[in-house]
Amino acid sequence: MIERLENLLQLLLLGICAGISLKRSLSTKKHTWAMLFLSAFVYFLGDLYWQLYLVFYNETPPYSFIPYLSWYASFLFLLMLIIGIEKERRKNFHKPILWLIPIFTLGVAAFFLIRGGGIIDSIVSVSIMTSLLYRNCGTLLSRFKEESFKNSRMLYLLIFICVISEYASWIISCFWMGDTLLNPYFWSDTILSVSFLLLPAALKKAVDE
Repeated sequence: MIERLENLLQLLLLGICAGISLKRSLSTKKHTWAMLFLSAFVYFLGDLYWQLYLVFYNETPPYSFIPYLSWYASFLFLLMLIIGIEKERRKNFHKPILWLIPIFTLGVAAFFLIRGGGIIDSIVSVSIMTSLLYRNCGTLLSRFKEESFKNSRMLYLLIFICVISEYASWIISCFWMGDTLLNPYFWSDTILSVSFLLLPAALKKAVDE
């Protein structure tokens, strides 16, 4: 029951994010709003499949490329959103700490491979998530103190929270603690949902003001 309710909450918040983003995309004609809409919408589709499986089969769906590819695509659109914002002021990131990102993403991929994950799935995940984290964190570290970056800080912080929450949910799901509020999976997934809900306001401040 908790899993269904949490998933419905995520569908609701993603739907709100997608709706606001679509409206802003049509009114402003900005590429960044279209990318946020696509990110929220394709994640919504992956969740919708998951929820329908729960309803019709009364159990958590087994591993499937259908929802996972939707979720990976969602983060790919977030990466495209960042690139769209930064395309006119791209910087080279020379921060040694950024090497921790591929170490982390490759380490998680290795963990899932050991547990029987697919090779293609791992390659797709590492490619998208490493690129997104590297670009997002590189921009945060290099521009955080700049006055011109002030309006964009929350957007990048929320995207970082989205990625880390997603990773937390993936890892915690391997040690399932049952359909209970004590299961940290539901909390990390809820943080992801709330972050998506806040993204339109953060993007508006970053690109429309």
